[in-house]
Amino acid sequence: ATLLLVATPVLADLFVIVNSSNSVEALTIDQINRVYLKKAKRFDNGVNAEPYALAEGSRQRGLFNLKVLQRDEQQLKYYWSRKMFSGGDRPPPVLGSEADVIAMVAEKPGGIAYITAAPKDARVKVVLKIRD
Repeated sequence: ATLLLVATPVLADLFVIVNSSNSVEALTIDQINRVYLKKAKRFDNGVNAEPYALAEGSRQRGLFNLKVLQRDEQQLKYYWSRKMFSGGDRPPPVLGSEADVIAMVAEKPGGIAYITAAPKDARVKVVLKIRD
């Protein structure tokens, strides 16, 4: 018996999540972009935004960078090195897994992050779904 493997691209939706206590119900790509690039420090409701990222090189991060930040990893490194050199902000903290991301957002009232599966944890909620 011959096994034929066909490479098909795996599509992955992205879910941008916030703490369920946050009164924000929906965010636009532009609003999320501003929070992640630290051009906006707060959500529209006044809650301090605390963005979290996944590891460099992860498929989720690559997709998020492309779809939301509209930059690749190299462009982001350049952006953050310029910001830090001028005494500005640091990039969002990196967490090791989607489970870590969900746990951190659940702990932080201003937490925001991205994952590839709809969350089952009631302590977080989806504010934007991005199709791959």
